[in-house]
Amino acid sequence: MLKEKDKKIYVVGHKNPDTDCICAPIAYAFFLKKKGKNAIPVRTGEINPETKFVLNYFKVKIPEILKNAAGKKIILIDHNEKEQSPTHIEKAEILEVIDHHKISFSWPQALYFLTEPLGAASTIIAKKFFQEKVKIPRKIAGILLSAILSDTVVFRSPTTTKEDIKAAKKLAKIAKIKNLEEFGIEIKKKKAVLKGQTSENIIFSDFKIFDFSGKKVGIGQVEVCDLKEVNERKEELIERLKEICRRENYNLLLFIATDIIKKSSQLLGTGEINYLEKAFGKKVVENSIYLPGVMSRKKQIVPPLMKVFQGS
Repeated sequence: MLKEKDKKIYVVGHKNPDTDCICAPIAYAFFLKKKGKNAIPVRTGEINPETKFVLNYFKVKIPEILKNAAGKKIILIDHNEKEQSPTHIEKAEILEVIDHHKISFSWPQALYFLTEPLGAASTIIAKKFFQEKVKIPRKIAGILLSAILSDTVVFRSPTTTKEDIKAAKKLAKIAKIKNLEEFGIEIKKKKAVLKGQTSENIIFSDFKIFDFSGKKVGIGQVEVCDLKEVNERKEELIERLKEICRRENYNLLLFIATDIIKKSSQLLGTGEINYLEKAFGKKVVENSIYLPGVMSRKKQIVPPLMKVFQGS
């Protein structure tokens, strides 16, 4: 019979993984191993070009895919909503949740739940290393740094905090990255290329499902260095959004193209777009709204939408 410390603990991020939800579990699993736990980082989907670049750069192995959470000990990282968790999460034993998003979580047993309003889950993980004086190898520091730069859009996102910047600077020294701005832009450019990708792959490359007062809402986001390529494929993307919306029964389905240079977003939507107009006080023209100054799904898109759904 396995001793408690020998039982596998799967550390996992959300579906449709981004760099933060891949790198933070890898780092936290390493942290737990240093504490004597049999922790294994896993993922729930394919990694994007940005994440692949980061892992290759620091020579870190891509985690295995977790297809089914049933019967397993699980730690959720970078999310807490059931819709974003691994398949059959309700049949798992959740030990911990570490997140930086809004709380939408219910579980029948007591557990460790750590949430902080920071720009990246990786900042929370980095702080745990620093606070408990666990030595961080260069490759772990590198992927944590990369995830912070990615999730904060190289400190351009309104979700960025002083703690994110402080942690990033400390990690950069360990990872031997001299210029955070240059390295961050290099990371973002790997994900900003849409050429050669299908419209459905673009929409689902960084996609999250939300339950707003019983309404099913899907929000995808890509970050680009210029909105030109998105606008050239606008009609194609809208048609695919409409098809997905019908196929998967969304009440509202959105796609955000964020220009990281001009700090603005083009938002395409289908379904009950009246909620979209109420949330942002702008008329939807040909399934599209331009939102200057808007970059964060978490802080600038989800809260106003959630508010109008709750008030309906």
